[in-house]
Amino acid sequence: MTFEEAVELYLSEPTEYGNPKSSAARCTLRWMSYKTPKALRDPDTKKLYQYSKYMHDKKPRRKIVWDETSGRFAGREIGSLISLDVTRMVKCLRCDKGLSPAGINNYIRYLRALCHYAKKDLSVKFVDFPYFKVGTEEQREEWLEPEDAVTLIRWLDPLRADMVRFALATGLRNANVTRMKWEYWNPKTKDIVIPKSETKNGSSHTLIVTKSAEEVLENRLKVRDKLLKDHPFLEGKLDYVFVQTSIKSLGKPFYRTSVCNKTWKRAVRLAGLPSWVRFHSLRHTYATWHVKAGTTTKELMEVGGWKSPRAVERYMHQNEPHKQMVASRLDGVLQ
Repeated sequence: MTFEEAVELYLSEPTEYGNPKSSAARCTLRWMSYKTPKALRDPDTKKLYQYSKYMHDKKPRRKIVWDETSGRFAGREIGSLISLDVTRMVKCLRCDKGLSPAGINNYIRYLRALCHYAKKDLSVKFVDFPYFKVGTEEQREEWLEPEDAVTLIRWLDPLRADMVRFALATGLRNANVTRMKWEYWNPKTKDIVIPKSETKNGSSHTLIVTKSAEEVLENRLKVRDKLLKDHPFLEGKLDYVFVQTSIKSLGKPFYRTSVCNKTWKRAVRLAGLPSWVRFHSLRHTYATWHVKAGTTTKELMEVGGWKSPRAVERYMHQNEPHKQMVASRLDGVLQ
């Protein structure tokens, strides 16, 4: 069985939680399987254009610039992969593509999952099953102080500002916020039930609507009513909570990948925050604020939708003042 055939079979299978494979898994494994385009070059101006944006461009002058590092295992039998192939791929990702240790680890994990799938489910016999060594990643203190969050909200547009407030109040992921529907919210019981098809761990998640989250929902209700009043044709089409109000994308939900675009990066820069601040940093912030407020790990698992204590610990961060406060709790015990 060729590498390409194994990849397509693996991607067609749902995850253990019943969800389709992630876009990251698709892009990563297909990068290993096929020669992929990198950009389009205009011979006249020598300018490079993003391939995905101009792939349907009718200008024949633009020539495809191929990613020479892609298609490493194209045409090979998957059973012929050995540890040396993994080592060479890691070297290519580090030296030629310039990926970080975390990015390289993602490639290793997806390739490892594919090989285990081929061995277990496809009964592929490997000449020498590869050894996959995941490198150490630099752990970043990815959370915001309350005053930094307030400053960020001040520089954002009203829609993204509401999304940030809602994420900080609920701890939801980017995808859950952008795909939040009105039918998930029950104003009477003051809770939100997210179905298992929309969660990462494959189980439904019920969260209590706090006062801060309720204020955001009420504000979005006002926006929704105004949209229906000004544009009656949107009746029955505003299923999502966070919808766009621009003429071009009127009433459409926000795409997960569109949240941290130029507008977001500009607000982060104007707020004086580090460039690594992204929307997922808000989930780290939510967990860290709860820990500083005295919430236990078990309680945080319940309100935040984490399935294991190990998963929660990745999101919990403590600064030096908090560590000093915890360490000083035993002061005076022997006096």
